[in-house]
Amino acid sequence: MKLKLKELNTGYSLEKRVKRLSPKQRAISIISFTLVFVFLITFLASAIGILPVDAISARIATSVFGGGKNYPFAIESDDVINMGIIGDSLLILSDKSVSVYDSNGTLVLNEKHTFSRPAFSINNKKAVVFDRNGTGYILITEKEKIASGNTSGVIITAEYGENGNYAFAIRGEKSTSVLAVFDKQGEVRFQWNCAYEHISSITLSDDGKFAGVATMNAENGAIYTVVHFFGFEYSSALNTQKLADIVALDLQFTNPSTLTVFSNTGIYQIKKNGDEFKEVAKYFESEFIAFDFNESGSYATCLAKYGSANVFDISIYSAAGKLKKSIALDYKVSSMLMSNKYIFALAENCIMVYNLKGRNVGNIDVIGKLYGIYPTDKYCFVHSLGCVSRCYSFGDSELELGFTI
Repeated sequence: MKLKLKELNTGYSLEKRVKRLSPKQRAISIISFTLVFVFLITFLASAIGILPVDAISARIATSVFGGGKNYPFAIESDDVINMGIIGDSLLILSDKSVSVYDSNGTLVLNEKHTFSRPAFSINNKKAVVFDRNGTGYILITEKEKIASGNTSGVIITAEYGENGNYAFAIRGEKSTSVLAVFDKQGEVRFQWNCAYEHISSITLSDDGKFAGVATMNAENGAIYTVVHFFGFEYSSALNTQKLADIVALDLQFTNPSTLTVFSNTGIYQIKKNGDEFKEVAKYFESEFIAFDFNESGSYATCLAKYGSANVFDISIYSAAGKLKKSIALDYKVSSMLMSNKYIFALAENCIMVYNLKGRNVGNIDVIGKLYGIYPTDKYCFVHSLGCVSRCYSFGDSELELGFTI
């Protein structure tokens, strides 16, 4: 049986109505679409390394929220011992205090000291400030003071580990020098007495399980360096390498199992297993200009090729020691530094910025004489006579030093 539907006449006519947006709703829709479109373009550009999100967020924050309004700010340059990047902030060590300014130029930490030879060692967002001619030290982060105290001997060098461990190389009473590693509670985690050689550099792995130590001495009138790879659960070094005619300038765990040695004549890697050793790069002392490394373990060197004053080269390496890119430069470079994403080459009146693929992504023209640059992924802090200025790390810009900007 088929059912026949009977149409009821309700007295109303059915009409299809088109709902129209009000002017306000249309404006909101257009703005929303534009923001989504810009976000997608930015995301894609960032993913292929053309336009990083950090660079955009830095410029937006400055435009919308007035970030950086405290730059430039005045300092007593004659009192400054050193500067460095701690997290995204700038650490300034003077002969009387250690100060930290955030990326907007706001003073977030100021700690007085009485050290006769103040120095610091920065590890990402942590730093230890210490007295090379005494026993005093201060542990800080980019936002606060963590602790302070005194060691049992005069400090040679120090390190603040990523996981909260901290270490000192001190002059020993019954040995030439001593490495002492402490945990977060200040208890001794590991100690090694070096009988005959002077400790020159130390470093701690991010996982808090290993330490690297470089010692120096002379034999038959020739200088040599010995590098030790220590595991805190073992009484003897896991790997020890003697490097003849080499002075280690710094050590870094580029990954937990690899200790990388930087010198003014080459770069070397030591593994934690047995006697594994690798020469990453070799160059002449007359060629060497600078090296630097970042949090991911990548590192770079800057050389004046063959000692020339006209041909320069920046080489970028992975944490494993593989050469990823070489950048040939035809202008004189006096210094080179590295952030997590960029390489900064300091030329005359200009800071050239490259990404880690070797592409030129920024040119900062500098008007005036600068003393040093301290870059992050967002900003480059510049020290000149009597003040600190700030510019963007990415893109072309001009920076006039002093108080006229």
